[in-house]
Amino acid sequence: MTLDLQRAATRRMRRLLFAAGGVIVVLAAVVVALVVNSDGSPSAAPAPPSAATSSASASPLPTQSSDGGYVAPEKWAVLPSGKGKQNGLPVQFGHTPEGAAAAAVASVRHGWSWDADAAETAAAVYAVPSEATSVKAAARQSTTNSRLSAGVPGTGALPSGAHMNVFVIGVQWTADTADEVRVSVLARVVYTPGSGTAEETQVLATTNTYVWTANDWHSKTGTPQTSPDPFDLGTSGFNTAGWSAIQEGDTR
Repeated sequence: MTLDLQRAATRRMRRLLFAAGGVIVVLAAVVVALVVNSDGSPSAAPAPPSAATSSASASPLPTQSSDGGYVAPEKWAVLPSGKGKQNGLPVQFGHTPEGAAAAAVASVRHGWSWDADAAETAAAVYAVPSEATSVKAAARQSTTNSRLSAGVPGTGALPSGAHMNVFVIGVQWTADTADEVRVSVLARVVYTPGSGTAEETQVLATTNTYVWTANDWHSKTGTPQTSPDPFDLGTSGFNTAGWSAIQEGDTR
């Protein structure tokens, strides 16, 4: 990334991410983060299929890097499926580090949204139960900020064609204890304010601590943590930054 681009991004970036109990709601980063390929130059990734729905797909199309074509992931993380549902969202992933990672992936899929109700619900489900009330309010406000940053009304119906689609593409984690795991999630965000505006694609990473409490994994609030560098799936940077592609059940 050139110095001029870095300065431009800094000027435009109001905030990067807002951690609402570990359910990270995309804010101004949605409209300023750059997908960077391994040679350091910014590159917009092609959008996933138009049929993809917001916060729904586990298997986005890989993007092609500019350093010699598609680079296959070197590592795959096999994550468990939730054995139960809470407010329609998957829970009960199992008392393992992989279970914590699966909970973090689910929180991003369902919490990164321009639907304030959906973001609020996910915040409450995946946060430590004692923090559920506070993170719900934070998630709703974060959704408003994200929408405004992207040029759409902060509340109410979205303009025609406006959408934000979130595809989780990578994960990595460190188990500090059997009951506490630091999880980093990598997501590709495709969005447009609508009205005929072309989609833009950004890649974002977030890191949160998940603790085993109330017989499941929940994210706890705390000091913001540094995330690994965000590189898109299909680039060499994805591998060098330590990301694992995700396999859930029998699906890659």
